[in-house]
Amino acid sequence: MAIFVLFIVFGFPIISGLIGTFGTLLLKNVWIPTLIVLLASVTLMFTYIGGNESFFIWVIIYTVCAFLAGLVTKQLRTIS
Repeated sequence: MAIFVLFIVFGFPIISGLIGTFGTLLLKNVWIPTLIVLLASVTLMFTYIGGNESFFIWVIIYTVCAFLAGLVTKQLRTIS
């Protein structure tokens, strides 16, 4: 259980940031990778977590991480 909590706190935000970064590089759009992370997080919340509403804050955090990573990637790409 402790490994799962560490994965929720550190692993999933890193993965969502990577999805936001590489999704923006590949698709040239910030919103599609963000939507993918949102849908995957909500699906995880209802299937694996069992619909626990307290996990919803993590869904928001993962979505924001993906959006910010995509936004930074898009801004850095337009500069160079």
